[in-house]
Amino acid sequence: MIYRIIISICIFFSSATANAQLISISAARALPLGSTVTVNGIVTSGIEFGTIRYMQDGTGGIAIFSSSLAVTQRGDNVTVTGITSDYQNLLEVTPVSGWILNSSSNPSPVPVIITPLQLAENVESELVQINNVTFNNGGAFFQGNSSYNFTANGETGVVYIRSSNPLVGEVIPSSGITLYGICSQFGNQYQMLPRGLSDLVSSSSISITTPPHPLNITTSGFDITWNTNINGNSFLRYGHIPALELGVITGPTNSTNPSVNISGGNPAQIYYAQAFSVSGTDTAFASTKAYITASNSTGVIKVYFNRPVDQYVASPPSNDAIQLPNTFDDTLKAYIDRSMLTLDIAIYSMDNVGTTQIVQAINAAYTRGVRVRVVAEGGNTNAGLQLLNANIPVLLSPTTPVNYYGIMHNKFFVIDAEDSDASKPVVMGGSTNWSNDQLNNDRNNLVFVQDQSLARVYQMEFEEMWGGSGPQPNSGNSKFGPDKSDNTPHELMIGGKRVESYFSPSDDTNNQILRTISSANSELYFATMVMTRYDLAYAVEERVDLYNIYAAGIMDDSSGGSGTSFLIMEGAMGNSLHLFDHASNPGIMHHKYLIVDQANAVSDPLVLTGSHNWSSGANLRNDENTLIIHDAAIANQYYQEFHNMYNGNGGSVGVNEVNELNKINIYPNPASENFIISFTSGKQEIFNISLTDLSGKIIFNEYFSANSGANTFTGNASKLPSGIYFVKLKNESESFNLKLVIQQ
Repeated sequence: MIYRIIISICIFFSSATANAQLISISAARALPLGSTVTVNGIVTSGIEFGTIRYMQDGTGGIAIFSSSLAVTQRGDNVTVTGITSDYQNLLEVTPVSGWILNSSSNPSPVPVIITPLQLAENVESELVQINNVTFNNGGAFFQGNSSYNFTANGETGVVYIRSSNPLVGEVIPSSGITLYGICSQFGNQYQMLPRGLSDLVSSSSISITTPPHPLNITTSGFDITWNTNINGNSFLRYGHIPALELGVITGPTNSTNPSVNISGGNPAQIYYAQAFSVSGTDTAFASTKAYITASNSTGVIKVYFNRPVDQYVASPPSNDAIQLPNTFDDTLKAYIDRSMLTLDIAIYSMDNVGTTQIVQAINAAYTRGVRVRVVAEGGNTNAGLQLLNANIPVLLSPTTPVNYYGIMHNKFFVIDAEDSDASKPVVMGGSTNWSNDQLNNDRNNLVFVQDQSLARVYQMEFEEMWGGSGPQPNSGNSKFGPDKSDNTPHELMIGGKRVESYFSPSDDTNNQILRTISSANSELYFATMVMTRYDLAYAVEERVDLYNIYAAGIMDDSSGGSGTSFLIMEGAMGNSLHLFDHASNPGIMHHKYLIVDQANAVSDPLVLTGSHNWSSGANLRNDENTLIIHDAAIANQYYQEFHNMYNGNGGSVGVNEVNELNKINIYPNPASENFIISFTSGKQEIFNISLTDLSGKIIFNEYFSANSGANTFTGNASKLPSGIYFVKLKNESESFNLKLVIQQ
């Protein structure tokens, strides 16, 4: 059938090219835009790029944009007639007036070997090859309509993945590869377009399968651990700057799960490190990443809500969530008044109504000698900025090109990040903009963290937008949105608690939300103003349908419940999914938080919060910040707010519903020797028990004969490398997933 369609199309269009003057692609590229050309070449791309096709002859390459060529495949030899045009600086032939399929299954053109800086006009639309490529965010997952930075031989480049590309959902390589693809252009940026997994070729027999990550973070150092596909000798290049000036640490030999220790550091000290493993003459390199030691700060985390909370579900009973009705501005002022050295503010919206105390506090800080710097959204009126002291420098985020930059949607400030007294630095985050409605009426949260490590991380992000560390902005060096890089530490130890920090769009925050949803073993609550990401909706659906997790959520969705993400989750959650009732509640529901396993102390209870709405815009173009706080008390405080809001919105969620689902436990967790799974079975039955690592590799798979009543299964963890694992219990009708943390 496909063959017949191709023939009919070719006959229909062949008359348009029959008498045309055939010229080389390089000659066509040299003609003025608007010229009618007829070119012949080999098609080098398929449906992975959507409608567009790339073709190439011995002189060059060119893009063809026409739905009529949708039936063509790589290796087809075609002759095309059309008009040359420009789309975002990419030379295309469109519209196409005719084309002929001459033959199929031809060999692909030999790719041109280049470096990242040689992605340029002279190889536009050609198949190219770049050697020794390392992705900056290896270990994450490719997403559709997203850009990814890579390095090769000290140069940087960009890969772009369309939503139709088969690479979507695949793991980004953590070690060096040879990269193949089409050199394309969008705006002022040349980029590589790989066509699938076959265009990402491992450069050696050994490869890093799990990206390096820190464990056992202390005030003087930490371990960095990773996995490889085969045994190798492990090494770590490291330093206090990206040049890795401190040299190389030798790690374990003949290992697939090495762990290398960095020691002798100072509290809240930033390190850069690149892990690599060697097998024979082959070497697998990971990307250079930033890490940070723990600080000597108090680590106190304070959370505030501007709307009512239900303290009677506090756990323990003394863990009361704090509501500050109509006093968010006063609280912000009180913290700003503590600043003595520096105050860095990144704010999306700052109005001139209801913000008088905040403005006065900022001006007072500047007057007493505090270095004040402000980054604000360039597309907002932000009338409150006009009330600041005229000498306070303000940098507005770029707004053009519109289809490139999103919004500077952060709402954070950093106080005294470099103070010699570690008890002084503070980071403010959460969901609250600085306007009368946001501070007093709309459902919002503020989170304050007294920690020098986190303060330095947020200061790094601020100065990437600011363009430097000076008192005045450097617009020539400042980076926003897609221009930013993943250059901050993500794992911190704050007051003995694990805290993760991510910024958008550089840090693939959507994948962190997805991972956090998928970590739920017992319960899952979310309150988010916007949710348009289908993958997040499907992740929630999966936890409910496949793993019997109790989930409840509330959205402030202007679609009125007709949005696809809402409908996906509603099918699984039913009446547990709500739209915020504006008729019964003032303002809007502006939160962006997620609570996991808050009542299950052995299952890593946590809360995810920040400025990041659950949308593609937030993930791909906006400047956002997100914290994941692994702490049962903080998670329960957010649950107290959720409980009030959800039940006041016509829902019914309570502790008893959650406790009924806690019949399966795993302990000790973290484990180092043995771990025990305890569960109750209603009858004698056979359970399949399996353990997998983060890459999906099955560590063991056993069958367990359960008795009616209480049961325990003991697993051996003594030979497992440190990391996070998943335990699955499955009987004939149900399956349950639990997280297991191994710390050796």
